[in-house]
Amino acid sequence: MSLRSFRSAVAFLTVIPVATESGEPGQRLGRAYFPLVGAALGVVAGAAYVLTTSITSPLVAAVLATGLLAVMTGGLHLDGLADAADGLLSPGKDGRRLEVMRDPRIGSFGGIALVLVLAGDVAALASMPPSRAFVGLVVAGALSRWAMLGVVASLPYVREDGLGVAAKGPHRALDLLAGSLVVAAVGLLDWRHALVALLLVVLTATLVATIARRGVGGATGDVYGAVTELTQLAALMAFAVAAA
Repeated sequence: MSLRSFRSAVAFLTVIPVATESGEPGQRLGRAYFPLVGAALGVVAGAAYVLTTSITSPLVAAVLATGLLAVMTGGLHLDGLADAADGLLSPGKDGRRLEVMRDPRIGSFGGIALVLVLAGDVAALASMPPSRAFVGLVVAGALSRWAMLGVVASLPYVREDGLGVAAKGPHRALDLLAGSLVVAAVGLLDWRHALVALLLVVLTATLVATIARRGVGGATGDVYGAVTELTQLAALMAFAVAAA
């Protein structure tokens, strides 16, 4: 783990231009730092939510925070969610599903997935007081990128090209362990909600990973994006439960 690896993770997961001199995000993509970058994104979105609720409604603040996350990540995970939904939920064999996932056009399943996930994010955030929404975004950011890291470590990458080739690299278990330590530290911000969020995130990531393994034999970059967006929503839903 190094500053170069952290820079690689930032370059891979965000639109911040901190790639290597060659323009590439770097070997292994700084996987161990995925949860830390996710938490940092949550801090920015959470701060925007808190500031906006002080001058307008929670609903407007929730839309702003959700939109800010999309902008900061370049829509990378949302694009993956739409492509994965179109491919994994479509009929056909593995090869056909992979072709559908490469198609830049969004189909019915992809459109539905985007609408439901974004609406879910907004609804969950708008239901929370500002302080809990802030913590929820930070924890959800860390947990969702940790879930992506878990899928990277547990599923074979089924394409021969793409950034996922670098993501699959060696030392995946070690990177997952390092990322888990970040998640544990972030979870202390609100351990009760974080525990519920952890359970929902694990269940959601396991479900997506199972569908991907059965549908295309493993993971693709689109599957990583789908896991990130769906587990982020699952974590935010956990924080939306006031009694947790």
